[in-house]
Amino acid sequence: MKIEAPESNKIVIRLTAGDLSKLHITYEEMDYANIETRRVIWTLLDEARRELGHDIDPSGRMLIEALPAKEGGCVLRFTVLQQEEQVQQPRLSLRRSVSPLIYEFANAQLVLDAAAAVRRLKAFPAESELYRQAGCYRLIVSPAGKNELLTIALTEFGALCAQGELPAAITREHWREVCGVHALERISPPPDHPSF
Repeated sequence: MKIEAPESNKIVIRLTAGDLSKLHITYEEMDYANIETRRVIWTLLDEARRELGHDIDPSGRMLIEALPAKEGGCVLRFTVLQQEEQVQQPRLSLRRSVSPLIYEFANAQLVLDAAAAVRRLKAFPAESELYRQAGCYRLIVSPAGKNELLTIALTEFGALCAQGELPAAITREHWREVCGVHALERISPPPDHPSF
């Protein structure tokens, strides 16, 4: 289990297949309407509070995103929503992600240009991983839902070459990892940096 707090209103918990087994749940079984899922979520939030030494502000509405991860694990993202986002959301909601999309880019500059476009459009996916093979790059993205701006930004510089867990697993196994966590956020220039 890996716990991170990338922002004050966010906690990201990465669980392996073994972690899920210990919690007696699978990614496929996660549903906030299920009492067992709620037990797991509150257990994980308690563990995050202990490990991080602080809690995310529980006074607002919280969005929980569940994304499939490598080798049967999953990633849970907890986000306390801003005031304007709270109107649309129930107090707590769990959203499972669609299957990962794999984009291919002919060179590193196209990947950087795509990352800059994603930042400009504020269209970051829930998760992104970058891999390389013989000068060609593959980006695995796990969008939290339908994200047309993300699609526009990525297809402008690369091509969608596959979708689903199997092609994502093949890429992870046979391509060299460049950046395995939040790749687009890490390689895109900061907002005040001039674009490429």
